[in-house]
Amino acid sequence: MSKTADSDTRRRVHELVLHRMAGDVDALLRLFVEDVELRYNCSKVGLFPAGQWRGHEALRENLRRTDIDYEPLDAEILDLLVEGDRTAVRWTTNWRHRGTALHFAMDMAHFLHWRNGRVAEMNEFIDHRCVSRAVEAIPRSLEEMENPRPPGLSRDEMAHRATTLGNFSRSGPDIDLFRRFCAPDVVCEFAGDRKTISYAGRHRGIEALVNIVRAVDVDFEQFGAAMPEAVVDGGSVAVRRTVEWRHRGTGRRGIVELADFLRFEDGLIVELVEFRDSVALLRMQD
Repeated sequence: MSKTADSDTRRRVHELVLHRMAGDVDALLRLFVEDVELRYNCSKVGLFPAGQWRGHEALRENLRRTDIDYEPLDAEILDLLVEGDRTAVRWTTNWRHRGTALHFAMDMAHFLHWRNGRVAEMNEFIDHRCVSRAVEAIPRSLEEMENPRPPGLSRDEMAHRATTLGNFSRSGPDIDLFRRFCAPDVVCEFAGDRKTISYAGRHRGIEALVNIVRAVDVDFEQFGAAMPEAVVDGGSVAVRRTVEWRHRGTGRRGIVELADFLRFEDGLIVELVEFRDSVALLRMQD
């Protein structure tokens, strides 16, 4: 896809965000094909259950049910990857509950497939944002943003590494692989509420990441994984994958959708942000 086409796609994503936060449903729907496929994962402040829907009316109903109780306030796009007809976007949003005036900050991620300039398929991940005061993001200089460090790997190798890290065997995760693929001061962030996900928030350092991976393996056994898609843009990679897990305590099994956003520099992963279907996880644990 040409740079012009990529720029057009990025512009449309910004329009999607603006229309959503402005509550302009009609303008938003014009950016989706009539038979759009919709897949929702994770919690949505208890309003809209995870599942699959199709078409404009389902999308309109989703928006209506949310906006009855929650007023959209503002949003910020954090990552925007474009590769051909696929897009992955990660953003944060703030909402006010109309009845209580309480504010909710949410982490969101969308994987979009485009058809003739309109969204034909949307996979959504959304969860409560965990504010990590101990590990703040290190702001990059203007020079670093305009001239990022090279990823040091090919497109296919970055996608391969991003996928391999999540493909645990029945015997558990390969810890040595995390140490080989990640920078010593890697920053990892897990979307969600610390009330339900103890390791939610930002962490810095390979040992912190390894400890979280080991903690997940204590609770869950993984039977297999499939990677529906990967979007690679420069040194950034977004993967959406499906895993089957069994909770070791309850014995319950379930299918979990996950989304990972990774950034590579000089051949190593320097940042990893993960969304997971927290509703599916809670059902296995309860």
